[in-house]
Amino acid sequence: MRIPSNDHGDSRRPPRRGRAKGLATVALIVIVGGALAGGVAAAVASSPAQAAVPDRWAFAYMHNATPPPGLLMDPSRQFKSDGVINSTVTAGPIGRYRVVFPNIASANGVAHVTAVAGDARWCQVFNLFTSGANQVVEVQCYKHSGVNTPDWSRFTVMYSTSSGGPVGGGTYAYVHGKITGGTGASYNPVGLVNTMSHGGIGSGTYKVWLPGTGTGLFDGNIQVTAQHPNSPRRCKVDSWNPIAGGQDIVVRCYNEASAPADSYFNLTYHRERSVYGAFNPPKNFAYLWTPAFPGGPSNYNSVGSVNTLTPSGPGQSYIEFHKVGYKETHIQVTAFKGGANYCNLQEVWHLSGAVVVVRNVICFNAVGAQANTDFFITYTSRV
Repeated sequence: MRIPSNDHGDSRRPPRRGRAKGLATVALIVIVGGALAGGVAAAVASSPAQAAVPDRWAFAYMHNATPPPGLLMDPSRQFKSDGVINSTVTAGPIGRYRVVFPNIASANGVAHVTAVAGDARWCQVFNLFTSGANQVVEVQCYKHSGVNTPDWSRFTVMYSTSSGGPVGGGTYAYVHGKITGGTGASYNPVGLVNTMSHGGIGSGTYKVWLPGTGTGLFDGNIQVTAQHPNSPRRCKVDSWNPIAGGQDIVVRCYNEASAPADSYFNLTYHRERSVYGAFNPPKNFAYLWTPAFPGGPSNYNSVGSVNTLTPSGPGQSYIEFHKVGYKETHIQVTAFKGGANYCNLQEVWHLSGAVVVVRNVICFNAVGAQANTDFFITYTSRV
């Protein structure tokens, strides 16, 4: 969907108990504190689309921060629903990239981006639209300097669109949040209405409600990515209140000075399914949420093996997902609580046999210094 250029306009286009099946064996506990979210205003609703989950999807790793035009992105870390490895990237103005996923043009989808860098920077969705038969995700990256500083960066990127009901285990839902409340793209697995409300102009605070997706437990995983065509923005999960009726999630967004700022954003919730919504395939995926790690169903490995997490420096976490490392793979990361703190991948993951090695998730505070921060991380193979 294309987004207008005004700062506050709407988008013009569009309780279970016990352990979950496949729950990962525990390895190490890490708990990092954070702040609770405030209230938000009344909800504005939009109806989901009404066939399979997902209809079309793609993921990729953009491995060259200054790519030549039409560069084929890392073939070992890209795939899409038509089975063809031909997704490309072209650089534009400083820090701007046009990612093209050929032959999967669609509507009602969302995109996520995670920067891959060892220093303080981030990437956001700049725009999302179709071009002929192709799905295009424009990405904008920034260096953390306290002012608007576009810069080049590697990143991971994914796109997915769904309609109808899921087949198989788990659940999956998403919204594209508008800058002043309400949703653009939206998918709910049981045909209910996802809602999103705004906490007021300039608050950067949004409350998302995903009905029909809850078990009453902290299970599943959440990913959030800012989307803005004019200004630097970072968005994150500030609070998560799962109840039997659904997922109650507060998102907070910040500008380049780490002050609260309104933004469009994309949010995906997935439980016992891949982050792009598919299940069997893929059969190999895993995720974790650090506040509950290592216990609880938010630490999940689809083959019942081990997820491990080891602190590896200030704001750094070394992670392994065991026995799920096959074929083309993908990772997204989202920070949780901690004010304007945010998290990225310090370096691209690799496979050691069937073990997925993430060295490291790296997090930064409001002034761009490495800082311990809670986060969600999700991994998936395409098989």
